[in-house]
Amino acid sequence: MTMSEAHAAWRAAERRWEDTRIDAPDFRAAGIEVVSAWLRYQELVDHEPGSFVLVADDDHTYVAVGSGVKDALDYEPEDLLGRGIEDISPPDLAVGTLDAWGRFLADGRQDGEYRLLARDGHEVPMRFQARAHHPIPGFHTSRLWPDQPDR
Repeated sequence: MTMSEAHAAWRAAERRWEDTRIDAPDFRAAGIEVVSAWLRYQELVDHEPGSFVLVADDDHTYVAVGSGVKDALDYEPEDLLGRGIEDISPPDLAVGTLDAWGRFLADGRQDGEYRLLARDGHEVPMRFQARAHHPIPGFHTSRLWPDQPDR
């Protein structure tokens, strides 16, 4: 897919979402379509090697996952769809995810360090930048990079 085609798909999905009533049964699905198209476009335009994107809904369930997760954590993107942050967090961090999620939504942005579990169970130190209600309301984006010890 070219950058132009990805941009057109994103905008078309966004127009469908804007035309869908908020109380319609397919409103969430229309939002996920926007988020997925936005992520495809972002990966063409602004992909930083080693980084990946996770997009969650208000229930902190992943609805879109960038392809870079394969290199960083050895998951296929679709392996994480429907899962939450607590599912790939070490036990000592997983217990506080609901409180941290609430603070994140209230603050609108978080930046910092976190550890995630790779597919084989080993911990991977990460840096992250997270923005609430981005790219559209009700969806929340985190961009993550494995933490480099020399940084």
